[in-house]
Amino acid sequence: MSEKEKLLKELKAKEKSDGKEAASLVPLLEKLAYHHHSEGAYGEAEVCYRRSLKIRVDELEEDEDGLLFVYHSLGMLLRIQNKFEESEFYYRKALELTRDMFGENHVETATRQNYLAGLFYASGKLGDAEELVHDSLKIYKKHLGGEHRIVGVTMMALGIIMARSGKVDDAKDYYRQASSLISPVKQGAVVADFEDLSDSLLDLSRHKFGQNQLEEAETLFRYSLLTEAEQIWPGHPLVAENVQLLGDLYRNQQMPSEAEFLYRKALEIRRQVFGDAHLDVAVSAHALGCLMNQTRKFQEAKEYLELAVEIRSRSGFPPALASSLNEYAICLEKLNLSEEAAQARQRSEKILADYRPQGIL
Repeated sequence: MSEKEKLLKELKAKEKSDGKEAASLVPLLEKLAYHHHSEGAYGEAEVCYRRSLKIRVDELEEDEDGLLFVYHSLGMLLRIQNKFEESEFYYRKALELTRDMFGENHVETATRQNYLAGLFYASGKLGDAEELVHDSLKIYKKHLGGEHRIVGVTMMALGIIMARSGKVDDAKDYYRQASSLISPVKQGAVVADFEDLSDSLLDLSRHKFGQNQLEEAETLFRYSLLTEAEQIWPGHPLVAENVQLLGDLYRNQQMPSEAEFLYRKALEIRRQVFGDAHLDVAVSAHALGCLMNQTRKFQEAKEYLELAVEIRSRSGFPPALASSLNEYAICLEKLNLSEEAAQARQRSEKILADYRPQGIL
């Protein structure tokens, strides 16, 4: 029985024993909402969060932290579905509650404002987004000091908003100020965690902005916020998907240390969520195996490519299996396992021959 099935069973039992509006249902509803969310079943997740919110408002309003969590979770859930108007309502409720709890000029309030600003930016309300981030910047400077990294990151966010609004000179000024607050990444530095990754991406974003490549600068800045997404949605497939795509970017940019960190993280999340037999696991294992081949870590490459071949042999598009078999053959040859390499290559060539269009040699 899966974790979600256990939660559903427990929820039904609680509803029967305590009633469908009981406060005891809240933890189960919120855990179940997260499971639905992680599977992409957004409608079911929304139902669970709304039920939890109603109970919290009616029965547990004194638990402000819990109420804030549900407001924010609903806002984010609606945001990723591009339901901007509904999302704004819940983000505003979360911001209002944060101001009541911490005050107008608290760091927590600034952070909450930034989520609403991000929503405004995505929905084209650039003036509203700029106003909120300006206010957050003042709060961060007051409480953290003008030299803090978060001040630099906020300046970069403001620069992106202004560039999108056509205020390019102002945007460049903010990026220039941010440059002195974001530590440059040393050539060849090893990425050990999401904070290292974030610094690397911010550094790249800064360089792209300086070259007037504003779209690339914005994309890299958004990816730098993956660390926040990973904290909010640990083990979420959406995080794994973005981590995988970012790994592809770094690999193509000849940055193997960063790519390895990302591919390992994507594989870890996908194994945790889907188990060892899912095609998404094969995608991450194949990518990691190819990178290990490229960096001459052949014994590790063998492990990951064997996993990719095993999964893709059972299901999926055969040419994808052929690709893994071919990479596996390269690895086996480097390990002097010539007979096994020949077998893998023959399997790959047979699949590709079967899928070759008629009349093409």
